[in-house]
Amino acid sequence: MQLSRFIATRLALGKFKSFTSFIIKLAWFGVGLSVAVMIIATAVVIGYKQQITDKVVGFGGHIEIHATGTTGSFDYMLFKDSVEMVKQIKTIPNVKSVAPILSKPGILKANEDLEGIVFKGVDGSYDFTFFNKNMLRGRVPNTKDSTTKREIMISQILAKKMQVDTGKTVKIFFINDPVRVIPCKIVGIYETGLEENDMVYVIGSLREMQRIFAARAPMITHYEINTHDFKQLLVTNKKINRQTPEVLNAENMVQMNPQIFDWLGYLDQNITIILGLMIVVACINMITALLILIIERTNMVGILKALGSRNNLIKRVFLNHAFYILILGLIFGNILGLGACYLQDHFKLITLPRETYYLSFVPIQINWLYVVLINIGTVALCMIALLLPVRMINSIAPVKAIKFN
Repeated sequence: MQLSRFIATRLALGKFKSFTSFIIKLAWFGVGLSVAVMIIATAVVIGYKQQITDKVVGFGGHIEIHATGTTGSFDYMLFKDSVEMVKQIKTIPNVKSVAPILSKPGILKANEDLEGIVFKGVDGSYDFTFFNKNMLRGRVPNTKDSTTKREIMISQILAKKMQVDTGKTVKIFFINDPVRVIPCKIVGIYETGLEENDMVYVIGSLREMQRIFAARAPMITHYEINTHDFKQLLVTNKKINRQTPEVLNAENMVQMNPQIFDWLGYLDQNITIILGLMIVVACINMITALLILIIERTNMVGILKALGSRNNLIKRVFLNHAFYILILGLIFGNILGLGACYLQDHFKLITLPRETYYLSFVPIQINWLYVVLINIGTVALCMIALLLPVRMINSIAPVKAIKFN
């Protein structure tokens, strides 16, 4: 064992005066608290971004192909469902699924109440995983069998507003030439937390919508495409646009929901500020503790110099001692941070107002790479910061230090 490490170990295991002991405990507690806050903050931000992204994707997929000139769900233009184009799109490596959609505005009538809605017609290829996770009562509509069932799924907000529930038959009016009215049976009630979408979307049969708006022809308003890797979204979007004719345009969910993703982008800025502040707090705690350790051991510094020890060796003694304190703080911080994340993830102790945050609880998603980087970054930056206070060892004279009390 190196001499500097041996002395540092003896110091770390030794007894200190009550004030020095308090400062050391305060130092590792401060470091631990900073690490815990960084772990919790990153887990919350990552979890929140993932949850909101999943909700946006659940309603519209990662990428949408629609007619050029379409500006929203109320003015979709019809085009023909192309089996060949779908096959070509599915050959793109990152594409997971492609589902044809026919979406049109309508009016929902129940108990003499009227409400504007958007009827989203889907077929058997549609992935209902998202809605199954957010289903409160009932089930998803059966879009594979005969369309005479006319099953639909509506949100909890609409159900409360219209005073209906599963099993209830309602009427949907479509402004067409002529106006069409179809009776539909509610088989499911969902709630996603995205109030803007929950307020309007009714999910039903694609074939029924084609019967009304396209005389049973294979016409649709758009395709919804899901991908395997969200990080490759922009690249996949460009590849899909190369596979589609000029009359069609592929847009990803970031382009179609700029307000939501700009808002999520601000969270990254906030987490950067939090990480920076916590690192500063940890460094200040360690610098304060190291200065007090040096002052408290001034006699030892003088004796080591008198025995011929160089300044660099003595510096390494105190840096190793500070490193032990830092490691103790990291252990405490990881236990505290990861423990808090575990409790919140499993028991949902901290709740949120869903109407404001789209979620009813604080989400947690631990990224172990970030946890490792937080620990390594804290150690590295704190040790670099400690190079400044140990410079005072250079100015300690052996004779005065030995007499120092």
